[in-house]
Amino acid sequence: MELPIDRSIRHWWVFLIRGILFILVGIYMIFSPLASFIALGFLFGLMILLAGISELLNVPRGNSSGGRSWHLALGIIEILFGIVLMSHVATSVAILRILVGIWFIFRGVTLFNVSRSMHTSWVPRLGGVLIVMFGLLILFDVAFGSITVILFVAIAFIITGIFNAWLGYNMKPRTS
Repeated sequence: MELPIDRSIRHWWVFLIRGILFILVGIYMIFSPLASFIALGFLFGLMILLAGISELLNVPRGNSSGGRSWHLALGIIEILFGIVLMSHVATSVAILRILVGIWFIFRGVTLFNVSRSMHTSWVPRLGGVLIVMFGLLILFDVAFGSITVILFVAIAFIITGIFNAWLGYNMKPRTS
């Protein structure tokens, strides 16, 4: 499904801010792995909640009903995931590997589709593919996912942040 993206979206800065937040949280997780493991359910829930809110900001701006529906569905799913993870941290840590894998697959597919519909270069498409690969490895390799989820999520957050910031910058209306 292609998502039509209007380069004059007024909320281009939301992608930029979301990208910066993903990068900062990823760096924090690398340097504080023990504290990150304890707080991961809450931090991940917060990031997903914020991503869901930013998706809902794009609903009224969608050029087609399919684009609006996709933003609405993804926003609602991310807000619900975020609330669950923030309110049940102990349970979240137990099932986090599965939730993380599924969430990164959704985000990677979304980034790939957005970049394809914008007819941009291969760079954000590569980002989408890499994010999907992160999600699949976390989801299907139990040993790898359990042992490295903190580091892997941190790296995936940084990659997601870079490509979201890149997308926001490229969505900014150009003044001549």
